[in-house]
Amino acid sequence: MDVNIKIVGLGEGGARAISKMIAAGVGKNKSVEYIAIGNDENILLTSTARKNIFLNRDMAVIYKNIFDALNGVKIIFIVGGLAGNAARISIPIIVSFAKTYGAATVAFICKPSVLENATRKINADYTLNYLREVDTLFAVPAEKFFMFCINRPQISLAELFDVADDIFCRGVKNFLEIISKDVSLSKRGNAAFGYGEGATALDAVKVAAKFPTLEEDEIKTAQKVLVHLASGTPLPLSSLTAAHKFIQNQLQPETEFLSREEINPLFGEKIFATIICTRK
Repeated sequence: MDVNIKIVGLGEGGARAISKMIAAGVGKNKSVEYIAIGNDENILLTSTARKNIFLNRDMAVIYKNIFDALNGVKIIFIVGGLAGNAARISIPIIVSFAKTYGAATVAFICKPSVLENATRKINADYTLNYLREVDTLFAVPAEKFFMFCINRPQISLAELFDVADDIFCRGVKNFLEIISKDVSLSKRGNAAFGYGEGATALDAVKVAAKFPTLEEDEIKTAQKVLVHLASGTPLPLSSLTAAHKFIQNQLQPETEFLSREEINPLFGEKIFATIICTRK
């Protein structure tokens, strides 16, 4: 089977995140290939990605290596931090490839903390300009990940990175499931995501709506809202209606609302909700 989805991890954070995805079996039953790109050979040596690209100083070689690695792709997922050299060098090349060959692009990116040094902030601003051209951009400020550790005041930086990796791993897994069935849904613009689970569709949607990566009024001010519900058995119409009404009651009249349902026997009794909001 030809590989048509490629998940690209940028720098140390991206390599770490895709290693978690591989271990978790993300995309295992789909046509997915993982690629790690970085300028630290020691990090790439520990990568479990099928393909690793070292960013040397020869830009012609870098272009060729990245273009060759992406050959034949239909959907590109970009994962990693925004402020490092790996992102600054490779994201413009990946975006150029996607434009040239018509590949859909989705980015899960961590924006630098307010405590980052000036150079990394400049890198992030430069790279973000290119990311505005991707089909869907999930850019999460680093400070957001502290909200997942509110009961752990002594958390270390390494533990915080683990939290970020887990959130992006789940985010990629959920969005991959959604768009692999309908590629047109990959065009969500500048977006935010939330997910949750519950005993009913309404419970799951309520948890997803409170997910820390969503701003307080993100749903109310969204241009588009997509709700994806997944369960082990078909959901009763009354359950779906209650979940949809909970979201629709918060929307502006002009907001575009879409919902999708998925049945996966592996989920058993659990019901999972993903909410994706496109910002105005």
